[in-house]
Amino acid sequence: MTAKPHWFMQEVFLFRTIASQLWAVLLVPAGVYGLLLTTQVDLLHPWRWIIGCLFKAVSLYNWGYLLLLWGAVVVAGTSHARHLTVSPKIPQTRLARLVQLLSPSSLVHAGMHVVMAMVMSYCAAALIGSQFSSLSLPCQGLDQNMGETAGPLHCLNEKSVFVVFSGAFLGLCYSVQYFLHSRHRLQFPLIQQAKFFRVRTLLPQLVVDSAYRVTRLLPGYYLGYYLLGHGVKTWMCALLQLNPSPVDMSSLHGLLDVGLLWQTVVGGTFVFCLLDTSWMLLHIFYAQVFKFDVTSSLADQTDRYLSDAVQCQDVPLVQYLGFLDMALLAQFSPQRRKHIFSLSQPGGHPYVWKTVSTSSLAVLDSLTNRLAACRQNIGVTGQRLSPDPSSVQGSQKAGAGGGQAPGNLEKVTQGLRRTPVLAYFLQQLPEAASADLFKDAQLVVWALEGLSHLVAASYTEDTYGVVQKSLPDILTAMMSLHEALDRHFKMPLAGSRPSQHARLSCQRDVSGQNTRFSLLPAATTALHHIVNVFGKHVESIPLSSEHKQKLRLFLPQKDATGVPRS
Repeated sequence: MTAKPHWFMQEVFLFRTIASQLWAVLLVPAGVYGLLLTTQVDLLHPWRWIIGCLFKAVSLYNWGYLLLLWGAVVVAGTSHARHLTVSPKIPQTRLARLVQLLSPSSLVHAGMHVVMAMVMSYCAAALIGSQFSSLSLPCQGLDQNMGETAGPLHCLNEKSVFVVFSGAFLGLCYSVQYFLHSRHRLQFPLIQQAKFFRVRTLLPQLVVDSAYRVTRLLPGYYLGYYLLGHGVKTWMCALLQLNPSPVDMSSLHGLLDVGLLWQTVVGGTFVFCLLDTSWMLLHIFYAQVFKFDVTSSLADQTDRYLSDAVQCQDVPLVQYLGFLDMALLAQFSPQRRKHIFSLSQPGGHPYVWKTVSTSSLAVLDSLTNRLAACRQNIGVTGQRLSPDPSSVQGSQKAGAGGGQAPGNLEKVTQGLRRTPVLAYFLQQLPEAASADLFKDAQLVVWALEGLSHLVAASYTEDTYGVVQKSLPDILTAMMSLHEALDRHFKMPLAGSRPSQHARLSCQRDVSGQNTRFSLLPAATTALHHIVNVFGKHVESIPLSSEHKQKLRLFLPQKDATGVPRS
């Protein structure tokens, strides 16, 4: 098992990271061209406007800014790659979320995005107009050293400072939203598409979302600069040894500059587009299907089989890609299915089928057990659902020892929990327990799809009968999970489906909450698929009387004329 992280992380993961960042770098000139088209509109001379912006975007004068943008995109993408995971730790309380945001890795992520966003914002401002390319500008004013009117002096270009610090503010907000909305969780598409079509579909929405998020965040930055801008200006003047700017940007007059507002919005949208493009490409490349070898004759690749991937615990991404590959081959690859139904040599044992089915059943049973513990916890405490079985035991012990007086430490703890401030931070977040309960919902969906299609295909393709011995266990696990899910979603505390009309992409099920609502339909479809293929033969499968009775409900019903009804 120790070789799995080595070959995947050093080969597949590294290649996909480099490829995604190369494409992000290649898209930077297109983003610069779009930035120039937006800020230098000339509808009276459209051809001169379009061609002039194109030549300006690729001119040698701007190559320095392009190099800075390329470096910033690569650094931001590397930071994204270090945090992306398929199974993030979900904070249950506001205090846990605060601890997550203040962890060393989160602080490093925030610091890198603040610096990179400042660089991107400066480059965008310099590309828009030469008045933002320098932090100083010549001005006429009073020489502070001699106390008299002097010739040309160098004053602080506070508009450039305003734009650059807006990038820092947006970079900090981006990093905070990155963890608050679980954007570091890798999401797999419902329908597998080529990378080009996914990028073409997501890019326009990415631009709209970036603009909307920037317009929501900038009022907070304007308010902050109005309150703290004078101190920032004084500090920058002392640091760079410049005279104050003739226009005070921390005043209402300075902040009401419409041109500056437009350029700040466009520059901030440009920054978010670059950061989100790098993030989006990483998701697309990492979620790409990887075909594992079902069987191989190479002795040095014994750890690269599909059977090893589905039970890999060291690298969760390998396990997810293994279950995804299993679900797809079970539906669309008859040739690869034959290898799963084959017998391993020497010995003639169905090793591949046994490993794949055992791993899939373990995933189904794990969720079934967590749902049972959650239901028992709600029945004992009558409180919000919790997936932790230990809380059930604690509640039972508390009920059994109800006559005992609580200790001093427990009294102090309960007293502290009643204080408003601590109660606010220790209160459980809505949907947090449900998200933790269904954190591996995608694996369960793939396990249900893969098992159902493999079992259905075995009716005609399994020449050795390797699947028949596992049929009772598979049907029992599926029906138990179906019953547990049905009971869970009927409870009032099970949670509600997140809105499908969220305006921001960072609020559209990035944490995978909607996947849990596809579990019950997936379990129902899997049972119907198996029963429809086997027909009345399922009644001869050795099952308990209770499960046999439930399984008959999935048989096609007939009306009075004897015609099957769906």
